[in-house]
Amino acid sequence: MDQKRQTINSRIGQLVISADKTIRFPRGIIGFESLREFALVEFKPGTPFHFLQSMEMPSMGMMLADPFSFLPSYEIRLAAAEERLLKVRSIHDLFILVSVTVPKGDPQGSTLNLTGPICVNVQERLGLQSPQVELGFPSQVLLRDLGNEDRRLANS
Repeated sequence: MDQKRQTINSRIGQLVISADKTIRFPRGIIGFESLREFALVEFKPGTPFHFLQSMEMPSMGMMLADPFSFLPSYEIRLAAAEERLLKVRSIHDLFILVSVTVPKGDPQGSTLNLTGPICVNVQERLGLQSPQVELGFPSQVLLRDLGNEDRRLANS
């Protein structure tokens, strides 16, 4: 295969990643700080779910979701240093995702983890995980409980 594409045997199957679709995480992500190169793979066009695949460790990948699809009032705060690292010129430069935990054998128990969003500047191909405090939301929410309930969740 040419150098512009890389094939990875990931946890979700074989992926062919274009070099121009990789994202650099200068700080890595929590628990995997030494891994810096990732690809963001859309599960199915039009759904809020994605897969963040390490380009350096094929066994490392995580399911992510667009939190705004479930919780329209979800918001994060980035420190000035994080904005500089991501080369943010406008909030519209960022694509925000949160991790999804799917318990083995219990997909109904799947949760969105709101305290460590992944922020990606798609134009610059830079990403970072930004731990949040004092969210106004619980740290995790069950996907099955979501809909137009984010006001109730915010008061939990």
